[in-house]
Order: sequence, then structure tokens, then C-alpha cells
Amino acid sequence: MASSNPAGRDRDLYTAVQDIQAGYWMQMRQVLARTGTWPQWTSRTQVLGVVAAQNNVVELWLEEEPESLAARVMYARVATERVLQAYRAHQAHDSRQARDLETLADRARQACHRAGEGNPDDSVPWICRLALAETDTQGRYPEHHTAPPPHEYLLPRGPWGLLGEVHRRDPFNREAWHRMSQALQAHPGPAGRQAVATDFARWAVSFAPPDSPLLLLPLYARVQEHRERRDKGAEVTLNLLWTREDTTRAVTKAFEGWFRTCDPATSSQLDLNYLAYALARGGFAQWASEVFDAIGDFATPAPWQYDARYPRDQWQKAFEEDRDACLRAHPRPPGRHP
Repeated sequence: MASSNPAGRDRDLYTAVQDIQAGYWMQMRQVLARTGTWPQWTSRTQVLGVVAAQNNVVELWLEEEPESLAARVMYARVATERVLQAYRAHQAHDSRQARDLETLADRARQACHRAGEGNPDDSVPWICRLALAETDTQGRYPEHHTAPPPHEYLLPRGPWGLLGEVHRRDPFNREAWHRMSQALQAHPGPAGRQAVATDFARWAVSFAPPDSPLLLLPLYARVQEHRERRDKGAEVTLNLLWTREDTTRAVTKAFEGWFRTCDPATSSQLDLNYLAYALARGGFAQWASEVFDAIGDFATPAPWQYDARYPRDQWQKAFEEDRDACLRAHPRPPGRHP
């Protein structure tokens, strides 16, 4: 049975998540102390921040250890996540909600600055600032509305300087480029969300490393297009979307360039699920069976919840239907992935 687990295959992270949900922070501190690479630091703090935003665990940690750099970073994560959740839940429907959102955003920005002062090499405070750009509906901060790179006329204004700060610290950081895409889509101008998502993904892939998870950005843009078509009732044409030449080319590049070289144990479960969905919908059953094998039981609601076959709260059925069909056609040897 498919189930959603934010920690994926990271057992240490899973233990920390459970500890946070129980109201404790010691496991979080220990896991972060054992984190050895910037990509892992980024992904672990992101998962922990989403979970910890639901209670005051990080505040308790920071109160106990106010000089802890990890605690400062986690507070920046938590403060940012609360802004994003408030923005997406309410979209500032009235003036009071808009003021509340501004207060949360100001608090998060202060937390980001404090976290960045502690370790100028850490990209996470800059990623959090980049994430906040999505919620700046009033254009309060000039750093959220700067010009795109020279000669990139199809790309709108956005937080390009913040992306540059992340890129200097951690080139091609997966989360940063996804945050940038979300920020641009939130304020797309006359081009519209779908065109901005597609143009940004095409631009990023044009110079991303050949084994980068950024090769999946076009698949995220294609799922966005899928969602928009479904919402407009154009379900008849959805399957054609996944067999278009540009989609097939993007799927092939993502599978052969990224998946063939990635380690599922340390890769984004969301990326694996998006790739499996695109492969299954596009008729690449043999390749899809390899990705489903790598996913194992670690399914994610997106993109399956956007499928037209089932209601969104029955996303597991869409996942299991595609997985079972692909694995029946192309069985995988048992035990390939732990």
C-alpha cells in the first residue's frame, strides 16, 4: 500500500521527524550535527522545517541554545514555512490577513538574516529568502523583482539576485531552483503561470549539469500544465500531453541523465515520483518499472493527486495502478534497492 513519508529512505531523518512530532528537539540537533554535505543539509532542514512549523519545538531549542547555528537555521526554516502555509491557505483575502502575512514575513526575514550571519557559506538562509518572494504580493521588497539575466527576454522579473546568492554557495541547488520557479509563477505577468514555468525550466536545463536533478524541472512544468487542463475540464487531451515530442525529449533526458546516476536513498522522493508518473503516462513502461522499484513504498501525493482518474484524496490508487501495470509488464529483480 502506497503511503507518504516526508523523510523517505533517510532513517535518521525519520527518527528526528517523530521526535519533533512528540515535542522534542534533541534528535533534530543530532541528525543535523551528523549531516555532511550541503545538499543533504538543505534537504534535511527543509523536511524538518515543514514538520517543526506545526509546533514550538524549534523555539524551545533556540531558547535553550541561543547561539546554536543549526537552531538559527531551523528557526529561519520554520518561520519561512509558516509564511508559505499562511499565504497558500488564505492568499491574503482581506486587509487583516494581509497585515498578518506581512508580520510573519518580516519575522521570517529577520530569522534569515540572523541565520546567515552565523554561517555566510550556508545557502539555506538565502533559500528561505528566495521562498518568501512567492508571498510578496505587494512588491514590498525590490530584491523580489529584479531583471532576469541578459538576453533572457522570455523570463519575467523576479528574485534573481537571491538565486544568484544561493548558486554561488551551492551551485544548482535543487530546492533553490524550484523555489525560483514557484516565485516566478506567483507573479507571472501577462505570459501566465504555465508559460513562465515552461520557459524557466527550458532555460535551467540548457546549462544544468548532465546528471542534475534540475533536469526534472520540465516534468514539473508539464504536471502544472496537466493540472490546468484538468481544472478546465480538458481531460480528453491529457494523455496526448505526455506523448508530445518536447515532453518525450525531456523525460528521456531526465531518466538517462539524472536517474541513471542518482542514488535513490539520498534523492528527492518527489523527483522520483514525478519521473515515474511522466514515464508511465508517456508509455515508457520498462523505464518506469525501474523508477517504481527505486520508489518502493515511498510514494508522494504529488503528482498522483493531480491525475484525472481518481479524486485527489485517492491519489494512492493512481500511483498503484501505474506501478502495478508497469511492474507486471517488466518485473524487477527483488531487493535491488534497500
